[in-house]
Amino acid sequence: MIRKKRFYILSVFIIILILLKINFTLRKTDKQLKKLFDEKNQKISIFYDTILKHKIRYITTGKYNKKLPTILFVHGAPGSLSDFLKYVEDTTLQKKANLMAIDRVGYGFSDFGKPETSIAIQAKIANETIKNKNNIILVGWSYGGAIIAKMAMENSKIKHIVMLAPAVSPKDEKYFWLGNLADWKFTKWLVPTPLIIAEAEKKAHKKELEKLEKEWDKIKIPITYFHGDKDFLVPYKNMKYLKTKVDSSLLKNITFKGRNHFIPFTEFDRIKVEIIKILNNTTNR
Repeated sequence: MIRKKRFYILSVFIIILILLKINFTLRKTDKQLKKLFDEKNQKISIFYDTILKHKIRYITTGKYNKKLPTILFVHGAPGSLSDFLKYVEDTTLQKKANLMAIDRVGYGFSDFGKPETSIAIQAKIANETIKNKNNIILVGWSYGGAIIAKMAMENSKIKHIVMLAPAVSPKDEKYFWLGNLADWKFTKWLVPTPLIIAEAEKKAHKKELEKLEKEWDKIKIPITYFHGDKDFLVPYKNMKYLKTKVDSSLLKNITFKGRNHFIPFTEFDRIKVEIIKILNNTTNR
C-alpha cells in the first residue's frame, strides 16, 4: 500500500514536471508583444543584437526622446523582460522617460537555454544596449540587482539605480535543494529551461558576488532600495549588507512590511511613485 502511494505521488510529480517543461518559458514572442502593445495603441520596437557573441533581445517603447532620461529594466532568475511589462506599458512613465527592458542571456529570446553566469559579462552586455543613451536609470529585480550595480560601476552615464529585493550579499545567499533537480541526469530533462538557467546562475552566484565585494565604493550615484521583510527567496539581510558597502548618503531604503520577494508586482504603485520622483530629479539636472 505504501509503495503504491509513493509510486502514485512520484507519477503525479513527474507529470507536473512534464507539463511545466512544455509550458513554463516565462517569455512572450515578438508577435505576442506587438499584439499586447497594439491593443493599448502603444508603439513598441523590438531589437536583436549580437553582443559579446550572445544574441540579445530588448524592447523600447515610443519614439526615442533625447531630452528625457532612459530607464532600463533588468529581470531576475528565472524571468524575462515580460516581468516588467506593467512598467513599460505605463503611460505616465512613458511620458517621463524612454523605457527599455531586456531579456538577459539564457532567458526570453536572448540565447534561450544558454547560461552566462558571469555578472561582469551580463553587465557589459546590458551596458551595450544603452551605450547611445544619456541620463540613465537602472531598475533591477533579484539577480538583476547585482547586475545593475556592476553596470553602474562601469558606466558614468548611469545616474540612479533602483534595486528591487536584490541578491547582493554573498554571505546571505540561500540555496534550495529543489535546484538539484536541474542538475541530476535523472530529472534534468524534466525541468523547464528557465529553471535550468537559474540553477546555473545560482550555483555561481556566491563567488560572483564575492568578486564585487571590493568594488562597491565605485558607485557614486543614488541607490533606491526596496525589500519585503518576509522575503523567503532573497533574505531581507541583503539590505543590511548593502548599508555596509555604500555611502549612507547615497542609499534610500524602503521596506515593505509583510511582503515577500514579488514586490515588483504587488507593490507596483508604490515603486512607480518613487521612480517618478527619481525621473523628476534626473530631468531637472
